[in-house]
Parts: sequence; C-alpha cells; structure tokens
Amino acid sequence: MIVGRIVFVLGLFFVFFSAIAAIEMLFSGGGESVLPWFGLLNGFTAMGVGDLVTKANQRVE
Repeated sequence: MIVGRIVFVLGLFFVFFSAIAAIEMLFSGGGESVLPWFGLLNGFTAMGVGDLVTKANQRVE
C-alpha cells in the first residue's frame, strides 16, 4: 500500500510543478511548448495509478 501512496504523491508533485510551468509559459509570451501539458497528463495518470494500487491493496487486506 505504501507504493500506491508514494506514486500518488509523486504524481501530485508532478501535476503541481507542470501546472506552474504551463501557467508561466502562457504569461511569458514565450514558445508554445507542449511539454508542461504532457507533464500534467503524466502526473494525473500517476495519481490515478497510485489510487488504483491503494484501493486494490485495501481490498486484499
């Protein structure tokens, strides 16, 4: 169950920093980079996987 929580928290950090980078790019007038948006998607996916692992482990116990 600790693995699911760790993956969830890492995904949460990834979403947080990717969202900040995406907002900064919108206001900086710089290039239209897609990387923060893919980072945001990756973070949400990691959070979902962490939640699924935690719930699957709770059912077993």
